[in-house]
Amino acid sequence: MKGADVKLVLAITRENEKLIYEVCKENNLNTPQVLTGVDSLKKFAVQELRNLNNYDQIIIDITSTKETEDEIVQSVVAIKSMYNIRIIIVAPGLDEGNKLLAKLFNEGIYNFVNAKTYYEQKEQFRNCLTEEGCQYKDAVRFRQKIDDNKKNKIIIKKEYKKLKQFVNIAVAGTEKHIGVTTQAILITMFLKSLNMNACYICSTDKNEIKNIETLEGVVKKDNLYNYMGIDLYSNDNKVDAMQYGYDFYIYDYGILNDNSFDNFLSKEVKIIVGGTKCWETDETFRVLSRLEKISDVNYIFNFSSNEEKAKFKKMLKGIIKNIYFSEFTTNTFNDNINQGIYHEIFKDYITEKTNKIEVVEKKGFFSFLKRGNK
Repeated sequence: MKGADVKLVLAITRENEKLIYEVCKENNLNTPQVLTGVDSLKKFAVQELRNLNNYDQIIIDITSTKETEDEIVQSVVAIKSMYNIRIIIVAPGLDEGNKLLAKLFNEGIYNFVNAKTYYEQKEQFRNCLTEEGCQYKDAVRFRQKIDDNKKNKIIIKKEYKKLKQFVNIAVAGTEKHIGVTTQAILITMFLKSLNMNACYICSTDKNEIKNIETLEGVVKKDNLYNYMGIDLYSNDNKVDAMQYGYDFYIYDYGILNDNSFDNFLSKEVKIIVGGTKCWETDETFRVLSRLEKISDVNYIFNFSSNEEKAKFKKMLKGIIKNIYFSEFTTNTFNDNINQGIYHEIFKDYITEKTNKIEVVEKKGFFSFLKRGNK
C-alpha cells in the first residue's frame, strides 16, 4: 500500500455503486472514484494501466463485463503484476466453486465479495478492506484445480539492473524453526527471477543444507548444490562462493546468537525472521531489544493473523520502521512469493530498467500490453 494514512480506492462497476460507496464510508476510506462506463477490462488495462500508480486498492466488479474468463484473468493479472495494488473482486452470487474465481485465486487474488445478500456482501467487503486484507488462508475455499493444458500462461516481462555489486545479505532468526532458511531461499529465488546472479550460503554449524541431496533434480558439484536454477553452498564450502563473483550472497545464519552477531551486522542487508504468536514473542523481543539501535534491520514475521499484525504494528510504531509480514507458501523454492516485500527491501540495490510489458498466452502470442522505455 502506498501509505498508512491515505487509502485511495478506484472501483469499476455498473450495478454495485451504492454498495461500494457505503462500504468505503463505513470503513473510513476516502470517497472512491467509481467508473461505471468501463465496457472492457482489457481495454481499460491497456489504456489506463499507467494511471493506476496513485491508487492503493482497485475494486473490479467482474459482472460488469461480458468478456471471456481468460480476458478477465489476463486483465487482472496485468494490473497485479504492474503495481503493488490490492485487487478486490466483486462477483455477487457466484459460488465458491466457480471456475473464474478459481482461476483468479490461482493467480494470487485473495479478496473476493461473492455473497448473495447485501448484508453478507458488506461483511465480506469489510474483511477485504482491513489493513492487511484477505490472505491465502481466507480465500482457500475458492481453490480449484485448473487443467494446466487449458490455462493461459501470462508472462510479465520486466528487466531489472543492479545498482551495486557484490551485495551481502544476512538472514537470521529469533529462534529455531522460525523460517530462516525458507526466507533465505525465497530471497535467492526472487533475485534469480530478476536475472540477478545470486547464491545461498548456509552459515550454520549444523549445515542442514546438505539434506537437499534428497530432493529429486538436485545437481551436486564439487563445492555446491544446484536446484531450481540456484546455487547453494554448505558451510564447508562458503569460501568457494567468493570465487564466482555473484551479485548477491545470501547468508543463512540460523538463530541470531553471540557466534553469528558480528557477522550478521557486517552485511549490507540485514534481515531478521521472527514470530508473532504468544509463545514466540519472548524470543522475538529478545532480538528486537538487542538490535533496536540499528535502524537498517528489516524484520519479517511469519504466519501472522490479521489481529497479530495489527497488534505488532501498533506496539512497534515509532520504534522499528522496517516491518513486513511474509506471505504464506508451502513451496520454499517459489519465486513468486513476497515480491512486494523484497522489492522494498532491495530498492537500493536493484531497479527496473524498462517497463515494457508483454502478456503471452499459452496458445499463440499477442501483445496485450506494450509500453515503451521510460
